[in-house]
Formats: sequence, C-alpha cells, structure tokens
Amino acid sequence: MYKEYNNFKKVGFMSLVIICIFLIVSCSNSDDGFSSIVFRNVNIIPMNTETILYDYNLVIKDGKIVKLGKSWKTKVPKNATIIDGKDKYLLPGLADMHVHLWLEDELILYLANGVTTIRDMFGNFSKLSLRDKVEQREILGPRLYISSPIIDGEPPIWPGSTIVTNSEDAVKWVSKYKEMGYDFIKIYEMLTMDVYDSIINAAEKENIPVVGHVPVSVGIEKALQSGQKSIEHLSKYDFIDTLYDMTIENNVWNCPTIVVYENQNRALANKELEGVEYISPLSLAYWKDSLVSNPIQTKGLKYITKRLHDEGGKILLGTDANNPFIVPGFSIHDELYNFVNAGLTPYEAIRTGTYNAAEFLDILDESGTVEKGKNADLILLDGNPLEDITNIKKLEGVMVRGKWISKDEIDEMLKTLAEKYE
Repeated sequence: MYKEYNNFKKVGFMSLVIICIFLIVSCSNSDDGFSSIVFRNVNIIPMNTETILYDYNLVIKDGKIVKLGKSWKTKVPKNATIIDGKDKYLLPGLADMHVHLWLEDELILYLANGVTTIRDMFGNFSKLSLRDKVEQREILGPRLYISSPIIDGEPPIWPGSTIVTNSEDAVKWVSKYKEMGYDFIKIYEMLTMDVYDSIINAAEKENIPVVGHVPVSVGIEKALQSGQKSIEHLSKYDFIDTLYDMTIENNVWNCPTIVVYENQNRALANKELEGVEYISPLSLAYWKDSLVSNPIQTKGLKYITKRLHDEGGKILLGTDANNPFIVPGFSIHDELYNFVNAGLTPYEAIRTGTYNAAEFLDILDESGTVEKGKNADLILLDGNPLEDITNIKKLEGVMVRGKWISKDEIDEMLKTLAEKYE
C-alpha cells in the first residue's frame, strides 16, 4: 500500500512539473497574448525618410511596436486584435508643440484629430496633475509636456505670470519650477537683460530648457546666441540675412503658429471654422471678445518659415490653441495647410509635427517615427497625406499608448461633447 502511494506521489509530482513547463513556455510566447494588436495589410509612412512601405503588417504589444514587415512574411500572432489597414496609411501621431489647455474636455479634441502629444506653454499645478492622470491612464488623452508658468517682468503681459525683477529671484524660480516637475522654463516679453541672463544660466545648471518669447530688452540676436532652445511665433524675426545663419549655428528651434493670425482673419471674414461646436460657450464668448478688429498679413511669416526651413532651421508644428478661434486639435490641420501653402512639401510639413517634435523633446529613441521599439502612438488615414495634406483629416482611428480608438468611437465622443455644449 505504501509503495502504491509513493508511486502515486511521483506521478502527481511529474504531472505538476509538466504543467509548469507548459505554462512557462506559453507565457514566454508573448506574441500569442490577447494584448497584441495588428495593423494588417497597411501602408506605412515611417517619417524617418520620405517613403511608403506598402502592404505591411505591424504588431503592437504593451504599447510598443514589436514587429513590422511585409504582410506575406510577417506572422499575425494568435488571438491578436486585427485592424484592417488595406488601402489605408499609418504614420506617427502628430504633436502640437504650442497649446494652452483650458479644459480637460479638450484632450478628446486633440485625439480626435490625430494629436497624440502636446506641449502646453503656460503651466500650472492643475496641468501637472492632469499630466499625471493621463500617464497613469486614469483619463484618456495625449502625452503632455508642460512648461512652467510664464516668467515675465514688471508689468507682466498676462495675469498669473511669475514676476521676476532680479537675478536672485530668477535663480530661485528656475530651481523651484524644475523641482515641481515642469518640462521647460517659459519666458516672456518684459524681462530685463540681467534677469534673462540669470534665467538662462540657472536653467543650464538645472538642465531644463528655456522656451518662449524674445524679451524686448534682449532682442533676437542676443536670444539666438544665449542658449534659448525655442522661439515661439517667430518672435522678433525680420528679413535680416544674418538671423537665419545665427538660428542654424546655434541650433535654435522655431514654432511659427501662423494659424493664430490666419484663423482670426477667417473669423473676421465670417468664414466657417471646423470644430467650433465642441468649444465651451464660455471659451467661445472670450474668443469673440478678444478678436482683433483688422486682418493681419501672414505673408511675411510664411516667407520666414520657408526660408528657415530651406536653410536648415528646425521648425515645430504648433497652433497656440485657445487663442481666439484656434480650436484645440482641429487647428493642427490648418497649420499643416499653412506650412504647405508657405512652400513646404506635405512630407516636410508632417515631419515638423512628428520626427522634429520627438527630436526637440529628446525622445527620438521612443517616438516620432514608425519603427520597431517605438511607442505605439499612431494614426490611420483613409488617404495618402503625402499626395494631399488634407488627407491627414481622413482619420480612421488613432492609437495612443497602444490603445486603439476607432473612428466610430471618436465620432461618439465628439457627439457627446457637442451635446454637452449645445
């Protein structure tokens, strides 16, 4: 009896070992998990070069691109969720590199237009909190990069700015804002020269980039040579030839935001703007009250943008959303059109909001292109945007952090938002 019992134990033990081995092998075959998503038979625009990879399969797992290749030789993992990409175009999600978030609802507007990354340019504590909620997947939204509150002189241009009038305070606030977790130090028009220099020096020591306007007391030439990383709205630029050389030599980025003026001109002319129905009544009322009275010429801004680009300057795609009639998300398409109208090719325009944005944010190893190992922040289009930039509006769906949001889901979210503000 004892011998039989002992044999039974051995058989039981061996069965347990076999089961464990089976489970280990199964778990190690990660491509067969339910979390895999595959874009099948899709045309990929990788954005690391001007090309189209026709009829590819692209495999995503745990928010990352893990495999891509010709559809006939790239295996679709068992149990994967399949997204049909036939005759459609897949490319990196767009980045709007100059926005002003007002409401949490706006996050949906960005995603609904293929914007998977935004750089907010007037930070505060609530926006840092919002960034944390998005990162922890408590709410759905694009990846957020937040600048500090505006640092300005006396009197400040905008209420809520941090007023700094001496070097000691400049060093203090740079250190404080870095400690709080802001991604950039934002500077503005009324800073004095000595305070500006102190901010630049303190930021270099703290290893945090300085972005924003060119203070009146500083001037464009000094700003280009100081170490300021980006200049917004082509602030203080003119047509002096040496400025372009200085921009390239000092590796200074520019975010033109031509759309700020173009869309205000369209509003003045009572031309229809997309997305206005998704804006809160309070925001819309503020826009109408803040609208300028006369059209603004944008020919010079387009010339400077094109010349900077042609000579090797680094351009970022940004909209200054929530300025009057700059609709969050929707306005990104207006700015892409402005860039093409200025003389950039569709590929060059899209690159400013994909590859260039990732390079500026120093995340090119994980974002900005469609390659193995990159984040699965992607947009699927029903049309080739390299042939016609307006095709980038033909969104079939967007993926952020590996989560797929179909066109039907986007339409439903927009419908809910419109009903809320009706």
